[in-house]
Amino acid sequence: MQHSDYPEIALPTVVFEAPRPPRDPVAVALAGLCRQAGVEGCALVDAATGTVDSTSGSTRSGGVWESATRYWQLYHRQRRHFAPWGGLRTAVFMHATGAIGVLPCCDEPPLLIVVCAHSGSVDWHECERLTHALGAALRSLLDRPLVQIAAF
Repeated sequence: MQHSDYPEIALPTVVFEAPRPPRDPVAVALAGLCRQAGVEGCALVDAATGTVDSTSGSTRSGGVWESATRYWQLYHRQRRHFAPWGGLRTAVFMHATGAIGVLPCCDEPPLLIVVCAHSGSVDWHECERLTHALGAALRSLLDRPLVQIAAF
């Protein structure tokens, strides 16, 4: 007897789906930054050491992420001279053929977003907004117990 002889009998089919990996908020945020007009690539970098955590997009030079943190560190060493203008929100350095933006993401741990872009074609306010959103997401993860983070 074949199944085709009895079409009214439905045979159960079981489809096993592989578990989906959790969405990495850093990867999602960096990809969002790279979708902004003019942005070539970006990275999440430790402000104190220059250690790169995550990257997205492409850049002209692999060492730019670590080197850009030196701009931020110089500001912090000399910030008393800039006190009349308040705290530094974003540092954008315009070079002959591109721009580098350094944006604070988290204070603790001290993390920065470094953005490499085409000169003059980036909405830095939008980059700042997206960086703040990533910082808020990271802070919420850091406030959770380790067991909850592993399940994220």
